[in-house]
Amino acid sequence: MTVLVGRPKLKTAFKNVRSVGPLYTSGPVAIALDGSKIATCVSEEILLTEITSGIEICRFASDTTTINSLCITPSSSHLLVFTASLSLRIFEIPATTPSKKLVHPIRVISRAHEAPVHVCKVDPTSTYLASGSADGVVKVWNIRSGFVTHVFKGHGGIVSALTFDYPQDMSSVARQQKMRLITGSVDTRLRIFDLTTTSNSASGGKPEAVLEGHHSVPRGLDVSLDGQWLVSGGRDSVVLIWDLSSNQAPLKPPSEKGKEGKGKGKDKAFSPTLIKTIPVLERVEALGILRPDEDLTGSSSSSDAIRFYTGGEKGIVRIWDGKDGNVLFSLGKEHKKVSDDQEEQRQIVDVMYVPATSSVVSIHADQNIIFHSLSTQSLTRQLIGYNDEIVDTTFLSPVFSEGKERDSHLALATNSSLIRIYDTRTFDARLLDGHTDVVLALDQGANGRLLASGSKDRSARLWVPLKAKPEHPAMNWGYGCVGVCEGHAESIGAISVSKKVDDAGGMNHPQFMFTGSQDRTIKMWDLAGIPLAYEDNEAEPSRCKSLCTHKAHDKDINALDISPNGRFLVSGSQDRTAKVFNIEYIAGSGSSAPRGE
Repeated sequence: MTVLVGRPKLKTAFKNVRSVGPLYTSGPVAIALDGSKIATCVSEEILLTEITSGIEICRFASDTTTINSLCITPSSSHLLVFTASLSLRIFEIPATTPSKKLVHPIRVISRAHEAPVHVCKVDPTSTYLASGSADGVVKVWNIRSGFVTHVFKGHGGIVSALTFDYPQDMSSVARQQKMRLITGSVDTRLRIFDLTTTSNSASGGKPEAVLEGHHSVPRGLDVSLDGQWLVSGGRDSVVLIWDLSSNQAPLKPPSEKGKEGKGKGKDKAFSPTLIKTIPVLERVEALGILRPDEDLTGSSSSSDAIRFYTGGEKGIVRIWDGKDGNVLFSLGKEHKKVSDDQEEQRQIVDVMYVPATSSVVSIHADQNIIFHSLSTQSLTRQLIGYNDEIVDTTFLSPVFSEGKERDSHLALATNSSLIRIYDTRTFDARLLDGHTDVVLALDQGANGRLLASGSKDRSARLWVPLKAKPEHPAMNWGYGCVGVCEGHAESIGAISVSKKVDDAGGMNHPQFMFTGSQDRTIKMWDLAGIPLAYEDNEAEPSRCKSLCTHKAHDKDINALDISPNGRFLVSGSQDRTAKVFNIEYIAGSGSSAPRGE
């Protein structure tokens, strides 16, 4: 009886360990005060995600309508959601243990407002919720009981910004009992309401003060911890700093001159004054004051100055010194040469400050969430909200040569000009900006250190890992472009890097690369001069030399691959043929240039 020697058994069933799914499509975003969890919207659903690991904790039950506004209480106990059905839904936030069960609301107020609510805010004690609607009505809610404590009318249109003024300076006992609500609306005015004197009154109340200074919609409001300073920013590209401790008579508009005697001195009790106007030269969409003890290493600002952040149309977060009106530093990269559509996509729609982690988080219109450290002034984490259609993928090993694990990162090409790189353990991501049209093909070389990409812009690009900074090696990972291959007449739909490497100097350097295009040709490129580490952010990528061009097929070339020994190339085309080519490559030495065909 003949005994067959079988081959080793291969797995025929696989289990999905982790998925790179949609995290954020559009709408509001909220972060817990301790910086551990983030709530995002995916279509009409709300996801709660653990930030450090990227693991989804739970999903909250929706009412199948668009989510207009949401916020998390400072105690991280409740999530408050306003939807397009005009309802207020209150959820209890579960523990960090992931669960597949939907979290249902503990209370639903079916008609919280008569118009959609676009802004909401919880006070520092996690007791009250303020909501502003499109019909100019602001309501204050008791979160635990679910009833309205205050209603403020008279805004000249949509309420665009809200903040509480509740001084937490322990040295000022007298101020601690005073709670105010400050609102901004499309009539460009800021209104300050006293929540103490109008307590238990749901019939409404007049503002203590009306501040005029903006000429467009105010979008950001914040008050310092001691309650002395109010900072406001809007789409008129200016930031205004107000002194809330002033008791001087306010400056009246011309229409109200001559009425000083009618107020009997009541308007002198509380009258904030404008002390500084700072032009920021961009439409401000979000603004906030940093804590006095925030460590801004490398900045010249003193801790007793008013330091605040702004974010808007340019897509960067800027940290300002309110005393001098100067920018201390900027977080993010300003894109100077972009189209109008790209500029609109990359602008910031919201910025949140997380004191517990000394970071600011910017939410961008292109569905990206970026975390910046204030102490190191660097990008620490990036969450990509939505990838859309995925065209190609490849594993990368940027630190494999250093004895660390292989295939630690994943590159994705989607229907976008930006390449996505994911850390497979934490889902921390980076975007590679260089191509001007959709990226169609990806491949890796040099044991996963080199990434090659082909695009509809008729060029191929070569990317290598950033050289790690010794002080923060884990935070400063990423890829930079070191080479550009241009010469095809049509889009590049296939790319392959040689697997056989040149071991000279122990660098495992790839020798050559092939690209296949819609122009029906295959080009061979020399990679001898390409570095395997990206050091200079300002350096222009080198231009790769084409060794040969071959008309290989009668229609578009869709696929290329090089044999492990680097001797054969196979191509697949829309002409229904696959062809195998013999590769001849002679490395350059001394004055002789490399040759290949």
